[in-house]
Amino acid sequence: MMEKKDRSKLVAPCGLDCGVCELNMCKDNITLLNQLIKIGIPKENLPCQGCRAIQGNCPVLEEKCDTYKCISEKKIDFCYECNEFPCVSIQPAADRADTLPHNMKIYNLCIIKNLGLDSFINNSPEIKKRYFAGKMIIGKGPQI
Repeated sequence: MMEKKDRSKLVAPCGLDCGVCELNMCKDNITLLNQLIKIGIPKENLPCQGCRAIQGNCPVLEEKCDTYKCISEKKIDFCYECNEFPCVSIQPAADRADTLPHNMKIYNLCIIKNLGLDSFINNSPEIKKRYFAGKMIIGKGPQI
């Protein structure tokens, strides 16, 4: 079992939770690992150890993540700590919103800022499930 201190290192500066990302979770699931390799993610990059551990060199990016570079230059831990938050780098976009978690960033960062990192980590699997599997009900948000 991963200690809480180690688990907190799996939350990326942008608010994405590497701890519930398939690229990290494949360490415990050989079928998932093989599926990721099959879609073109280099085997040597898997399982991903998380954004912070690999210093923004995400296995699905061709170069270092710009958001990671930005927080490193500003010497902050999370985007919400920046005077420019929220900026266009983490602005939601409709493109591939059904398959990529990027539209979750602002929400996740607000949860971390307002409720704390531990609360976010405890709720992260449910937040991800609600985003990808929830059905939107106007006025009520995504329902499982």
